[in-house]
This record gives sequence, C-alpha cells and structure tokens, in this order.
Amino acid sequence: MKTNMEDTTALEEGLARLLVEDGDFRVLEREFGQFCPFEALGMVRSEVRHGNFLAYLLNPDRPHGFHTKVLRAFLMSVAKKASLSGANSHLKPLDVHLLEIEEADVRREWRNIDLLVVLPSAKIVILIELKIDSMQGGDQLERYRKIVQSEWPAAIGWRHINVFLTKYEEAPLDIDYWQPLRIFDLAKDLEGVADAHGEGPATETFRAYLRMLRRHHLEDERLEEIARKIWAHHKEALSFLADRRPDAVGNLFDVIKDRKSEIESAINDVGLTLIPDTDHRANTRFAFKSWDKLPQFRTSTWTESKRLILLELKREGQKFNAYLYLGPGEEFSRNEYVVLLEKKRLHRPNARAGKDWMCLAKSEIFGARSDDEIDFEMSIELIKKSLQIFSRKIFDHFDPILNTLLTRLGPAT
Repeated sequence: MKTNMEDTTALEEGLARLLVEDGDFRVLEREFGQFCPFEALGMVRSEVRHGNFLAYLLNPDRPHGFHTKVLRAFLMSVAKKASLSGANSHLKPLDVHLLEIEEADVRREWRNIDLLVVLPSAKIVILIELKIDSMQGGDQLERYRKIVQSEWPAAIGWRHINVFLTKYEEAPLDIDYWQPLRIFDLAKDLEGVADAHGEGPATETFRAYLRMLRRHHLEDERLEEIARKIWAHHKEALSFLADRRPDAVGNLFDVIKDRKSEIESAINDVGLTLIPDTDHRANTRFAFKSWDKLPQFRTSTWTESKRLILLELKREGQKFNAYLYLGPGEEFSRNEYVVLLEKKRLHRPNARAGKDWMCLAKSEIFGARSDDEIDFEMSIELIKKSLQIFSRKIFDHFDPILNTLLTRLGPAT
C-alpha cells in the first residue's frame, strides 16, 4: 500500500511532467498567454464593445484596410445560412457577389438598434441584433423591425433582412421575420478574410479579435483535441488542480441567494408575484403567490411551506438551470395535480412521471465558460432577465390549467 509520502511524490512528478515536459501544454500556454488587446480592454463579454468593433469593420469607409471584404463576408454568411436552412430570404449567395456595397451606410445604435446596414443602390436594409451573453427582450425584435420598416417601406421597393446574431442557438421571438445566425458561423467566414488579406497591423488586430472570440465564446476543435490529449496523459495532476480551483460560479450563486429580493422584484416587473421559499447549498426556490389559493396545494412534504409546486434555480456545474417542479406530498392530494399536469408538461411531456418528483419545465438560465472572467453585476442582470422570461412563460402556460381545479374542487380552505 502506498504511503502518503509516496502519493505526494507521485503527484509532484505528475505536475512536473504536465507543466515542464508536455508539448501540448506548451501550445495551450502560447495560445492563452499572448497579449490580447480586446481582453485588456474588458471587451470579452461587453456587447457594446463588440458592436462598436463590428460596426467599424463592416463600414467600407473606415481606414481598416479591408474595404468591402468584411461586409461582403458578413453578407455571404447571412446568405449561406438562409440557403442551408431553407429560409425565404431576400439575399442569395450569388446576390452577394454581384451587390454594389461600396456606398453602404453602416449605423451603430440608430434608434437603439445594435447595427444597421443600408445598401442604397440595391434598396436593401439589414437590421442586426447582437446577443453575446444576454437574452432578447419580450417585444424587442418586433419593435426594432417595425421601426426599420416604417423608415424604409417595402411599398416603395425596400427589401428587409433581419439578422439575429447570437452566441447560443436561440430562436428569435419574432421568428417569422428574423434570420438567426450564430457568431460561430460568422467567425469562420471572417477568418477567411483575415487569412486572405496578408500581414499588417490591421490584419493582426482582426486575428486577435477572432482568437478572442474562439477562446471565450466559440468551440475550437483544435484546442478541444489538445485538451482531450492532456487530460488523457495527466488526469491525476489536472484533477488535483481542478479540485482547488477558485469557485467563482459558486460565489455568484451565493450572491444570487443573498440578493433574492432583486429576483422577486424583477419577476414582479412582468406582472407576477413571486415569493421566496427555501434555500439549500446548490438551489434556491420561489413560489407563485396566486397558486397558494389552489385546493389541496399546501399538502407537500417537500419544504416547510408545504407548497406542491415551486420554481427552483439550481447550480449544476458551470450552469444555473431553472426548473418548475411538482414535489412529493400527500398521495391523494398530489395525484390530483399529477393527473392534471402530466401531459401538459413543457419538459419531456411523454416521459414517465416520477413517484415523488415531476419536472414541469426547465430552462438554462446562465452558463459560464471561465470562472475567472465572470462579471457579477452583468451576470446577475442576465439571470434576472432570463428568469423573467422563464417565469412569464411557465405561469402563462400552467396558470389556466391549474385554475380548472378551482372550478372543480373550490379554493383552498
């Protein structure tokens, strides 16, 4: 049997092999150790700064040296995405080659719209809504679309292309009028521009921006493969380091629990009344106040409040997920809710319901790629906005269903 001294020596040797001898680890060090002006400027998760830089690059008149190449690559990315998805778009890949875009009018934050590109000779106007780590507002996309339509009416020949440019796969709420485009797909087309442009300060700055995107926001197959190889050869050393990594995600969750009243206020802002329920180490719970009047509702054995249905925000690894759960309770009373809700679930409605737990709805609320770069205030605002959307959705879906119990069984006594 190994002694503690032998285990310590083996771990030290493993760390030395990882840090000193492993060539793949050297590659990662070079990738993440080089100076990045965009990281230094705090741009990684700042949508405003991303928008400013993209507007600069898209504008053919700016002195970046790319002339129309970046704008044409962007338009091609939009056209290819529409072609692959079968979407009905005013822009086809062949059109992009033929368009005269030298006189493009690129606007930033016009009427609060992230980016707007007007192509006068083609009578095309392109509305771009950019989302890095934030969520779309309830009527935001529809409102922006109508503003642009009123300024450049289709009745006099203007064609409208609305691009929802996002980090995550997220369907636009105004889906019939918007075309989703992932930043991952756009970055691949922009990398082609950088590779074809030759060397120079502008090209290197452009490449630094694209490297920053890949490190922090996009999947990079090359780096993923290097990481897999390093884990295969140095599992013990990496596990030791991972177990001792500062837990910024956990700290953020603790802050969320401390500022629970802010979440309640945010939900109340969309016309709902949310009240606190119990907290545990990795979750915090809320209840919809109006559901307390439901018959046999407070018969649960789940929490001290005895509510059968609770909204739960749970930390799961690097993510915060929100759930609406029907918890355990007195069998007769709980069964009334199971029968009513089982086939009306928003999460896996055809799955078999558990004896004690039934997940009615689920949504990812927050995901962190790097513990070291969590902006707490921005993250809290994102979490509040995401919970607003999720709460409104689940309440609007389940409240009419649950209220049928009032008709059938009468209010709680």
